Amino acid sequence: MKIPQIKNLIACVSQKYSSHGLLLLALCLGFALSGCSRFEFNQAKSNAEKLLKQPAPAEKTCPTDSSAPASDLVARLDDTLLKTKESKTWPRSENDRCKRQIPYHFTVVSVSPTIVIGAPAKSSPSSRCSTNNAAINCLRSKKLTGYYDVDTKLTHTPGLVWFSPEHGPRLFDVPAHANSIYLMIGGQSARLKRKGDQWIFVRKH
Repeated sequence: MKIPQIKNLIACVSQKYSSHGLLLLALCLGFALSGCSRFEFNQAKSNAEKLLKQPAPAEKTCPTDSSAPASDLVARLDDTLLKTKESKTWPRSENDRCKRQIPYHFTVVSVSPTIVIGAPAKSSPSSRCSTNNAAINCLRSKKLTGYYDVDTKLTHTPGLVWFSPEHGPRLFDVPAHANSIYLMIGGQSARLKRKGDQWIFVRKH
């Protein structure tokens, strides 16, 4: 056999086996990539199952109510309101789910005896006591979202209510057409008198 023919035969054989080698390499790479894809899918599935099995985050535990000391006026007012049946329907605060929003603008007209009058927040949108502008005579509630104003008078609006810690956990309606209210609380007498559009606290001896 001539030398040129031998070279051509060797070249053909080399090319043939080279093509088979490339084919085998491509198949190996394909299997390897397929294995990687299956591994990534299985890993993602496993991670998802672990997340689903994780326990849900525990809800915030609200502190239990405790009796307020007699010297803590704000705490006594809060405790009295929270024990009323009306407070159970007040909406929860968006910032603190343990607190309810006070739907009234409460004014402490007397400390001894303690008398608080509330004007509906919807009927009386303006108040000296607010988060951005709290005057020195504003007492911030500790267990509710809101303030207690301290003053001997307030503007008359429809739907007024009053309460007193010494008189029990109940909201009493202020008669719409009344010009004065006489109260006997804790052995002490008091009077609320209306002058024009103002209610004024007057102690009765």
